Amino acid sequence: MEPSAEAVKATTPVIPRALAVKARNLLVAAHALQHIISTSLPPLLIFIRQDLGLSGVELGFIVAAANVSSSIFQYPSGILTDKFGPKRVLMAGYFLTLSGLFLLSRAGGMSAFIIAQMVYGMGNSTFHPASFADVGRAMEGRGVGMGMAMHNIGGNVGTAAGYSITAVLATALGWRNALVTLVVAGVALVVLFAIHYPDLWKVVGEARAARLAARKESDEEEAEEEPERPLTWRDWIPAYVVAAAALLSGIFGTGIMAWLPTFFESTRGVTATAAAGFSSIMMISGVGGSLTGGSLADRFDRSTIILFATIATAGLLMVIINTSLAAVLLIALLVATGFAHSVGRPVLNAMTNQVSPPGKSGAVFGLVFGMMALGGVISGPMVGFIYDNYSMQAAFTVLAIFLLLHGILIRAWGTGHFRRNGP
Repeated sequence: MEPSAEAVKATTPVIPRALAVKARNLLVAAHALQHIISTSLPPLLIFIRQDLGLSGVELGFIVAAANVSSSIFQYPSGILTDKFGPKRVLMAGYFLTLSGLFLLSRAGGMSAFIIAQMVYGMGNSTFHPASFADVGRAMEGRGVGMGMAMHNIGGNVGTAAGYSITAVLATALGWRNALVTLVVAGVALVVLFAIHYPDLWKVVGEARAARLAARKESDEEEAEEEPERPLTWRDWIPAYVVAAAALLSGIFGTGIMAWLPTFFESTRGVTATAAAGFSSIMMISGVGGSLTGGSLADRFDRSTIILFATIATAGLLMVIINTSLAAVLLIALLVATGFAHSVGRPVLNAMTNQVSPPGKSGAVFGLVFGMMALGGVISGPMVGFIYDNYSMQAAFTVLAIFLLLHGILIRAWGTGHFRRNGP
């Protein structure tokens, strides 16, 4: 059997350790910002519904609009990442993301909401292909699974903070001013990122060019960059399997992230701030899950880890939505659910890096996260429809089924395809 792409890439690191750690840490912070922004809308749905009287289906279409443009542009963003480097793509994406968020703060009707979300989704589509490709580049030869875990921790913290920060701001300032405040803070952080983030793509390219030049000067017959075998459709099959599984995961993930505050507000009768607080508890517990998943991904079969994580997450979620629990027990179950769900996230990201053909990691991450965003297109209106016609409990049950299908598909593909490789 031919070695996997990750095994091919697991060579002596090209990027100095200090530079790699700096890049990883800045990407963790950038991931936190991206998730603060992406979770600004879910708690605001409560305020928007009260302010404008929109139905659950209409709110679902607002949620879906961002995922439509994100799913369309993720793969092109990945291609641009491979061609121009992650830093350039990230900066362009942040411009669009913050522009979309500002337009959202000015929206007064469905068409304006949809346009704002489409612009936001275009910007959001650039982040994951660019950032995860650079995490893989920075952690090459140093443990990709744990690198992905650290990156996911930024997302966990940002998601948890985003729910509560936005709910508090909206309660104090109104939902429109809450969004404007996030835009101003986002601009300041992006400027700092632009100044301090190292261009790893450029560093790697220069290092490879220097090695080739040195080999030519020493009259060595074999250059480091030997002609590669042209890629065929068979080389992309593992990436397509991961992408299909990502679609199922995206239906669950976007559905939970977008509707969790509404779930608590509608089923537990709590305030918007309290609903956001419960949601934050579930998301912040993902920090421990990400670390655990990253460690496991570098040691054990990845498909098995995904399967057990999805079974645990779905089972715990069913207990939460179908039983009346005291606050202490509810919090404990939320922590366990967030932990279990986050175990699988760095594992899936390590799989994506593993199955990427050489030089195509940006495109593959774009494909995978594009399918996740497409899952969000499906889950937004789907959850809204079930919420309007049945109940939020029924909607979350359907989401849990999609998560189980995600784990089953990954595991069914076979243990050997996603075995841990490299250090």
